Amino acid sequence: MDLRGRKRRQAGELRAKYIANREKVRSWRTSWDCPEVEWPRFPHVPSPWLVRPDEQDRWLKHTAPHMDAYEWVLPARPLAQGISELQARWAFHQGHEFESLTIRFRSVLDPDYLAEKIALGIHAAALKGWRDDDLHSLYDWLREGVTHCTNSGRVTGTHRSGFLLFKITCAIVSRTEMITEVRTTLTDTSLDGAPLHADGSS
Repeated sequence: MDLRGRKRRQAGELRAKYIANREKVRSWRTSWDCPEVEWPRFPHVPSPWLVRPDEQDRWLKHTAPHMDAYEWVLPARPLAQGISELQARWAFHQGHEFESLTIRFRSVLDPDYLAEKIALGIHAAALKGWRDDDLHSLYDWLREGVTHCTNSGRVTGTHRSGFLLFKITCAIVSRTEMITEVRTTLTDTSLDGAPLHADGSS
């Protein structure tokens, strides 16, 4: 039995999964229609790693396949008035499996705009089980949550669409600004805990 050959193949498969994740996150920034911000140069190496440019090829070969957890934190530079902050965080865990996508806005109190932009950001991610028809229900849920936040000062809530679970946290931070954060994860159960069917229905 060629154990070394088997380990090399396994490392190669894991490295390929890592590279696929990296390219998915890289291309997502341009797939998301959000011209109100500018994304900085994409970091070749995710957090929490710090690797010199001349060491990156070696790191990719020897370290990247065996990471237990890593994430790309992507702070955008606002170009339009009304947006103070936009940050996206893609997290992956053992085996290079998707863990979560978190989008965070600090902006003016505009439920229509926030619901549209966050829904389009999640749509552009094309996560497991996402269907084009899910965009409308996600938009409606986000708009309802952000609108409620503008009236009450704070709101949290959850919503499921297929195998995706969304959690919103929204808070008013000044007379003119609010922070809205939506975290998307995978789930295999409905909101009441019942197992999902193979097509993502409950």
